[in-house]
Amino acid sequence: MEILGHRGARGEAPENTLSGFRHLRDLGIRAVEFDIQVAGDGELMVIHDDRVDRTTAATGRLREFTVTQLNRMDACQHRRFLSADGLEYDWPCHDGIPSLRDVLALLADFSHLQLEVKAQSPEDVAQVIQRLPELWQPFGHHAVTTSFNSRYLQGIREAAPEIPRGLLVESDFRGDLVQHAVDLGCISIGPHFSLCTAELVADAHQAGLTVSTWTVNEADDMLRLRDLGVDSIITDYPQKALQVLA
Repeated sequence: MEILGHRGARGEAPENTLSGFRHLRDLGIRAVEFDIQVAGDGELMVIHDDRVDRTTAATGRLREFTVTQLNRMDACQHRRFLSADGLEYDWPCHDGIPSLRDVLALLADFSHLQLEVKAQSPEDVAQVIQRLPELWQPFGHHAVTTSFNSRYLQGIREAAPEIPRGLLVESDFRGDLVQHAVDLGCISIGPHFSLCTAELVADAHQAGLTVSTWTVNEADDMLRLRDLGVDSIITDYPQKALQVLA
C-alpha cells in the first residue's frame, strides 16, 4: 500500500508549500496529493481554500490576488508542528502560496501525484481545463487529476481524455460509487476512509479502479485499510505512516 502525503505533509509541515513538499521528499516519499485553485490572473495555484485567510496573514478571496501577490504571502505562518516522536518544533521556512507550475517543477522526480481540483465556479473550472493539460504533459500517467466536482471531471475528460481522473467522495456519499466513477471514465476512486469496506475495494478492483483513501491519520486505520487491500492512503502524517506500515 502506497503512502501519499496530504497537501504535502499537512501535519508535519505547512500545507501546500514548497518547503512542505521538500520535507516529504526528505522522508523518501515520492507520492503526494495537493490542491488546485485559480488566482485572479488565471494562474493555477496550489492552495486548498478559495480564500487566503486560514493559511496566510492576509485576508480575501484568492481571485482578488495575482500569482505574484500570492507568491509573496507567508503561507507558513502556522509554524508549530509535531515530530514523529511527539515533540513540537518550529517550521524554519517562509514560503508563499506556490503556483502549480512551480510545484510541478519541484516534484519532477515524484512517481505519483494527485492533483485535486477544488475549483467550483464555471469560470474557474474552465481555466483549469484550459491550463492543466500543458502542465500535466511531462508527468503522463504518473499524475492523476482528482475532484469531488463531477462537472470538472466530465469537462477535463472531454477536453483532455489522456489525463487520468479520479472521483473523490465525502463520508456522507450515498449511491454506487464504483459505477459513478466508471461512468465518468475514471481510473480511481477516492472515498473518505470511513467508507472503505472489503466489498467496496473488491468491487472497485473488479471494475479496474484503484482505491486511494483519505485522510488516514490513525495507526489502527492504516493497518485496517492495508488489510482491506486499499491501494494507497493519503495522510497528514507520512512519518507516522512509514513507521506503522514498515
